[in-house]
Amino acid sequence: MKKFLRILGIGFTYLALTLVFLFCFLLLVITVLFHGPSEDARDIFTRSCQETSALKFLPYWFLPADTVDTILGKNAVNTPAPVYVAGSYPDLRPEAEKTAEAETSAGAEAAAEEQPAEAEAPASKRVYVEEVKEGVYKGMMMIVPDPSQVIVGTLPNYSTTAAGKLLPDFIEDYGALGGTNAGGFYDPDGHGKGGCPEGMVLENGVVRYGDERVYKNVIGFTADHRLVLGNWTPSQALNAGVVSAVAFEEGFVLVKDGVASPSQPSGVNPRTAIGQKEDGTMLLLVIEGRHAGSLGATADDLRDIMVRYGAVNASMLDGGTSAVMFFKGEQITRGSNLLGMRHLPTAILVMPGPDDV
Repeated sequence: MKKFLRILGIGFTYLALTLVFLFCFLLLVITVLFHGPSEDARDIFTRSCQETSALKFLPYWFLPADTVDTILGKNAVNTPAPVYVAGSYPDLRPEAEKTAEAETSAGAEAAAEEQPAEAEAPASKRVYVEEVKEGVYKGMMMIVPDPSQVIVGTLPNYSTTAAGKLLPDFIEDYGALGGTNAGGFYDPDGHGKGGCPEGMVLENGVVRYGDERVYKNVIGFTADHRLVLGNWTPSQALNAGVVSAVAFEEGFVLVKDGVASPSQPSGVNPRTAIGQKEDGTMLLLVIEGRHAGSLGATADDLRDIMVRYGAVNASMLDGGTSAVMFFKGEQITRGSNLLGMRHLPTAILVMPGPDDV
């Protein structure tokens, strides 16, 4: 028995020393990030922490409050910034991708000239997904040619004490083909249950959550399935023709009415965004983050991706540990929450269409 206790004691000692070493190493890494030679790394890390629910306090442990506020832009003087009109915005794709597209297009044109003219087949409305990968991030883009298939999923009731739903449960309950997380929610210190939104929720012309104050970064759908963005009270949104909506008040508009937003200071984190092309096609984007294969993306990264895909309106949705995408019964993006998927108050859902067999 004494020998067993001795071995057990040695084991606990090694475990304790390992944990102390890891803590000291992590503390050293964080200190270097905040006080090291790279101010860019310091600023990105500070913004990344501030965009989380649980780590907002961390920069203030290592930096003076004035420095943190300056990094976050709280002390900035508003000055006009350049904007880019869709169509004149620079093509940010890798050169190999642009070359391959040009060669494919040229080959298709040559083949078409050799073939006799035939009646064009109706364009497919099938929903499909593509991998998005560049630099330090990767993720998935879901492309929905028929915008009427995209809806807002909600809970029967909202409460700060009740739990929301997991995304696969939303999908199952609505009979959806897939979807992503949607609006922000009450999440004190990262321990919220996902049962209460932060921002208005509209569903089929009914105010499901929100009082008559102006909510920022409202993402709405009109009766004719247009994606519209604005800062509205619920009644203002309804008067503007919005029938369903969520809000992510901490997020940014990425593209509005064909104009891409100026650069926005932000950190590197998991992200979710939604956009719409001029022909009505809906774009749902989830970028993974906080793991070796994908550190995450900035707001500017999301904007550039949406512009590249031809979005004329696009906005961030809630991100971080909530960012997740499901398609045809499978989770196709990796979440960043070590404890599993977050419970959510709302979801962006894609209903199956006749071509989705």
